[in-house]
Amino acid sequence: MTIHYQIAEQYLCMEHEDLGLLRQALGKYEAFVQDNIPEGATPILTVLADASVAAEATDVEIEYVQDTFFESRVARRSDGSFYLHITYHGRVVEGIASADWGRLRLRADWTDLRYSYLIDRLIMICFTMVTLPLGYLKVHASVTELHGRALVLMGVSGTGKSTHSRLWRQYVPGCSLLNDDEPIVRRVGDRVIVYGCPWSGSTPCYRNESAEVAAFVHLFQAPENKLTRMSGRQSFDSLFTSCAFMTSLPENQYQVFDAVARVLEVAPVYRLDNRPEQAAVELTRTLI
Repeated sequence: MTIHYQIAEQYLCMEHEDLGLLRQALGKYEAFVQDNIPEGATPILTVLADASVAAEATDVEIEYVQDTFFESRVARRSDGSFYLHITYHGRVVEGIASADWGRLRLRADWTDLRYSYLIDRLIMICFTMVTLPLGYLKVHASVTELHGRALVLMGVSGTGKSTHSRLWRQYVPGCSLLNDDEPIVRRVGDRVIVYGCPWSGSTPCYRNESAEVAAFVHLFQAPENKLTRMSGRQSFDSLFTSCAFMTSLPENQYQVFDAVARVLEVAPVYRLDNRPEQAAVELTRTLI
């Protein structure tokens, strides 16, 4: 049985023998469900439940990540496909992604909602990789939207991205949070569009909506508020480091480089030295 989703104007197809279990496991994808896809459209990613997924001795590890919440690794196989493994508190989900990342087979316990986070992470990895050649970038950022225009607030963890978005909602009538951690951006013609998606960190903000990027803003904690437009090199470093993903793959680095360069041809990047207060919001409000 099949269910379709639309994320950032691309279609994702999931196949499972029990759609009830699938939709329960991926509840935060509900805003993206489609009754069907347009005639002639092709899903960019197909995900299948498959109990036969397993590691092989010949897998060559290319990426290993360990943080507070989970441990994951990606390995390349001799046929060019990828083996993905993610674990959290003893729970394990494994996947095999095709060489072009457009097909993912998953082995997981779909009956246990504690596996949902792990399933979601592997789907997110494949979606990020398969859309990268099309110029899509998943950015570590919080996005505030006002009347169809958005600020993409970047910075390392703890610099106040979510706080600044919250202050916007407190002091600017009519604005809203589009995504609070992992929005998707893409240049479309002479504009840059930011999309809501099923991935938003710990904030449950899963909106199937989009807005035009007015500016990217890189936040830094400081004793006073100051907004400065970044130079070309600074802008590139800011956006590249905020969206670089699987950089152990050389081809991935080049694709991120090209996508960032195209975005920066039409969208500015600013540095905001800030305190968590209304005065900082008044500075960034001038950008929309």
